[in-house]
Amino acid sequence: MDALHAFLLRRTRYLLGAHRPGTEEHRAATALHLAIEWTWEELQDCFSCIDDEDVLLELGDCWSRLRGFALSWMDAPDYDATLWPPTRFEHMRFVAPSGH
Repeated sequence: MDALHAFLLRRTRYLLGAHRPGTEEHRAATALHLAIEWTWEELQDCFSCIDDEDVLLELGDCWSRLRGFALSWMDAPDYDATLWPPTRFEHMRFVAPSGH
């Protein structure tokens, strides 16, 4: 999770620095940055109650959202599809990847 968060922050920080405040590009980068940060905070909160089944569903949803923000950069050399697998649900239950 930390690696995916850092990967996304490198992108948004670059975008924020590349465009002047007040431009549409800067506003869009700010919106993406905030969405990533809010999703990251929600994901962190889910880990404090990991034994609750409803929280497990929320954890899977948050992970899917955070991962979804990165899909545009799948061809980037530092994108790690192995480290950031898609969420799996079985009968509406989140299933943690094996080995994690």
